[in-house]
Amino acid sequence: MLKRLMPPLAVLLMGLFLIAATPHQGWLESYWAKPVATGGSEPHDWSDLERDMAPEACAQCHAAQFNAWQESQHSLAYSPGLIGQFPHLGLSASNGCLKCHAPLAEQRLPDMPQLHASLAAKLKQPLGFDREYDMDAPRLPLRHAGVTCAACHVRGWQRFGPPQRDTGRTGPVAGAAHGGFTGSKKFSSSQFCASCHQFPQTYAINGKPMENTLVEWQQSRFAAEGVQCQTCHMPDRKHAFKGIHDAGMVRKGLTFKPVLKGNTASLTITSTWIGHAFPTYVTPKVTVSMLALDRQGGVLEQKAWSIERRVAYSNGWQELSDTRLLPGESRVFTFEHLPQRAASVRFSVDVVPDHFYKGVYQGLLADSQQSDAKQLIERALQQADRNDYQLYLYDEERKANEAH
Repeated sequence: MLKRLMPPLAVLLMGLFLIAATPHQGWLESYWAKPVATGGSEPHDWSDLERDMAPEACAQCHAAQFNAWQESQHSLAYSPGLIGQFPHLGLSASNGCLKCHAPLAEQRLPDMPQLHASLAAKLKQPLGFDREYDMDAPRLPLRHAGVTCAACHVRGWQRFGPPQRDTGRTGPVAGAAHGGFTGSKKFSSSQFCASCHQFPQTYAINGKPMENTLVEWQQSRFAAEGVQCQTCHMPDRKHAFKGIHDAGMVRKGLTFKPVLKGNTASLTITSTWIGHAFPTYVTPKVTVSMLALDRQGGVLEQKAWSIERRVAYSNGWQELSDTRLLPGESRVFTFEHLPQRAASVRFSVDVVPDHFYKGVYQGLLADSQQSDAKQLIERALQQADRNDYQLYLYDEERKANEAH
């Protein structure tokens, strides 16, 4: 369990985004150092739509990308659970969080009044984004769009992206809309994701950064085989960014083998198509359970194991355990000495994607909070509870001669 030191825990957890490092030099480092979408000379010959950085504006021509993105965690990155902590964190630390949750300079919070106004606006903000875009309608600041289209694709008014799909062209590619774009192979590399998904080694806990995804990938067979982050999380350039919150995505990456023999039940789980530790971050918890059932379906006895990286803060960060699966690893979970009356065994695997954050939210709610912040944290906790799901379920009947 998390220690009852939630305020410093929340501060340090979110503060990590201030120092999330880009472990490579050159073009990508400058691209993510201080991203500004609209810096420099404004292209006066462009239409209002071309100047607009809102994702709904991009949707007018890039509908497929927008539709996938608006269902993703990237569109929800400016979340109630994040900004509900802002009054306690203060302006500087809050903007540190935005380095990954809303990366553009245009998305920064300019002052405390705007910070508090953002909380009130978030309470009224509907979930999702409307593709039917009215250029003259009142709108929320761009930060409310989270990791938006412009965060990855626009610098100094210019558009950037992967090589042209049909031709593979890189460098400046002419086009009628917004002056064309600049194609780069960097957009197809795992390193492009690293500034937010790889924390620096200087802030490691028990030798491993709290988020160590790029390094885990580099040490796997997938890196050697050229399988990039985008291969799984952006197949065919789709902008859904599916991960631990998506049961179908997770099932594709694991293999389950249940066995019931004599008085022993076992479940082998193999990480077959996950290019980093499962799960890669400290926030999820995966529970493996086996239930010995009688003929009426009643539970006689049960065993449970967790797959997670447990950390806590108490006079410094501590790693309590790390039971995650590495790429290619198989692990056998065994229930020995089944009760004689057991007629069957139920194997199940359940995922709590936001387990760590639930502890943070519960701790914050136990302390005094201003009204808007409290409502946002309550909303975040409710959403986190809704994100839980059952990944795997299988019942195996026991042979009659094995039950006695």
